[in-house]
Amino acid sequence: MTDTSLLTGLRIEFERTNDVPCAACGQTVVVIRKCASPYVGKLHCANCNRHRGWLSKAIADFLVETIRRFGRPLEAITIRNPEFAKANATAPLGARAVAEVRTVNPT
Repeated sequence: MTDTSLLTGLRIEFERTNDVPCAACGQTVVVIRKCASPYVGKLHCANCNRHRGWLSKAIADFLVETIRRFGRPLEAITIRNPEFAKANATAPLGARAVAEVRTVNPT
């Protein structure tokens, strides 16, 4: 059983491919709120308090273990897809997109 008391009020920013900003205000950060069983927690927009979804048990377990090991964070925790993490790790610092220009030699 997940100890959700550690999670109540925790701010999370989801950067996953299936997450979108709040339809009402555009905020990407959510706050974990208590809820009744069978759910682990509910997610509300950190800006306008609109209901944004439900907290999965897998993410709740991960967050509880992280808090137990490292303490409660002062800022929002960012959760990404593995694809985002891989892209961020391989991109050079300060990289900019550069357009390649090719000239064609008419013959």
